[in-house]
Formats: sequence, C-alpha cells, structure tokens
Amino acid sequence: MRNAILPRGKRLVMTTGDARVGKSTTARLLVELYLESKLKLRAYYTGNRNKLYAYEMLLRVGELPLTQGGADQLLIDLEYFSDFQVALSDLPGQNVEHFKQFAEEVLLWDATASLGYCITFVHPISHRRDCVEYLQELFDYCGNKADYVIVKNLYFGDDFPYYDGSDIQKRIVKIGGEELYLGALWRETYELVESLNLPYCQAMQNPEIDLMNRSRIFNWMEEFKQQIKNNKIISDLLAFSQPVSSGNLQQQLNFDF
Repeated sequence: MRNAILPRGKRLVMTTGDARVGKSTTARLLVELYLESKLKLRAYYTGNRNKLYAYEMLLRVGELPLTQGGADQLLIDLEYFSDFQVALSDLPGQNVEHFKQFAEEVLLWDATASLGYCITFVHPISHRRDCVEYLQELFDYCGNKADYVIVKNLYFGDDFPYYDGSDIQKRIVKIGGEELYLGALWRETYELVESLNLPYCQAMQNPEIDLMNRSRIFNWMEEFKQQIKNNKIISDLLAFSQPVSSGNLQQQLNFDF
C-alpha cells in the first residue's frame, strides 16, 4: 500500500470509465452522501450533458472543460474556497486522451497537491472488456499518483471476468486501491427515478414513487452508503473521514463560476 493515502485529507474525486457503465449514477450517489454528511462540496461536470443537473437546487454545479481554461478555473475554485473538503467531477466516458492532455498542460498532480488535495478515481466496471481496458489505460498513465476505488456495477450482472484475478486488479490492490459494489436497482425503478430529474433523496418523496419502489430506492442507496461507512480506507479515499464543516454555503452559491 502506498504512503500517499492521507486520512482526513482533501480529495478531488473524479468518476471515470467506459460509457454507460454507471459513472454518473455513482457520482449522484456520492453527492447525496456528501450532502448528508455535511461535507463542504464543490461539484463539476465535463462534456455536453450535465448529469448532475438535478442537484443544482442543492449546490452549485460548475462546468469543467478539459482545457487550460477549465483547469485554471478549477484551481482558482480550490484555492478561493480553501475550506472545501471535497471536489467531485463527473467525467465523460472514454476520455483518457483528453484527460492526459489536461493533466499535463496544468501539471495537475503538483497543482492539486499544493492546495492540499489528493486525487481519487472512482471507476465503475461491468462484465465488458472495454471497462477494464479503459482502466488499464488510465492506470498506465496515472499509476500511484492517484488513488482508486473500483465500483463493480451489479446492474449488469455479478460476473467481472476481465477484472477479477487480472493483473490490473492486483496492481491497484497493491497500491492501496479498494472495491465496492453498486447494487442492481430494478430497471423499472431506476428509469422512473431518472425520469423525475430530482435528487434521489427528493425523488423518494415524490408521489409518483409508490411505497414498494421507495423501499427499493432507499435500500439501494443505504447498501452503497454502508459499504463506504464500514470501510475506513474507502472512507478516507472518498474524503468521508473528515470532520463535519459548518462553513458558509452561501459563499459557494454566490461565487460566479
């Protein structure tokens, strides 16, 4: 396990991975947990679609282009809001080459470290080979400059033949990476929640969600939450081990991104 895992440190958490494998779903679940934990959070999206849009009623969601200008704005934010505890960015799928250029142009690792941040990649996978190939490419570039949480998405089944027992799994475990599961929410329930375009916590209270589906959503979210809560390393990697902040949310909302 590498020494760069810093308990209670600030984190830049980036959801990465193949297209349509659960990155934005995982990002939304993390936003729910950060808000519930009262951590000071800044959220970003990258690409043409803001899949965190529903949460703009609860916090400011900024755009993070993978450009010099986008990187400059990110670093300005992290420095300006020095009491931030976690920044989360939902990256589009299959975007390693753009991310490489972005990281190299702005010296991402040094720049974020100078502001007290470590980087954690949250990488959902399914049974598909592409998911692991993308992870391999990301790891080959970033190596132990970042930390990794691999999310096994059970929506696509519970078999991960290209990851389990693979060389990349062993390499990630060796540097202190962790794994958790994203439960298989019923397709009809998931599509119903998505159609409401509300934060998950509010969708559960919507009259269009009946009692059975409300229970399914709650249990799905709770299962994800308990895995993080019960694993100190994952809690550290995702910034949940930090003390609760009573900082000024209005400062975040008033900042002109």
